[in-house]
Amino acid sequence: MKDCPASEFGCTCNRCAVDRDDDLEALKQFNRASYSLAMSLIFLAAVLGVLAAGFWNADRVQEVVAQRKERLRWMLRPLPPI
Repeated sequence: MKDCPASEFGCTCNRCAVDRDDDLEALKQFNRASYSLAMSLIFLAAVLGVLAAGFWNADRVQEVVAQRKERLRWMLRPLPPI
């Protein structure tokens, strides 16, 4: 074990001299990877949601344009001869 840097100042807890566990490093890497995956999935869901809303809105716009076109055609029909 290595000497604790605080032992010069009278600390006797020996917490600093404990060797770090390699499992903690693996856990940090796993947390980083899982966090990145979760954020990527959230971003993908948001993008797909925006695209779905856009496609639904485009469909509604086509319906409205078709209705207005039909109404305009009815309004501009030729008048019967008198």
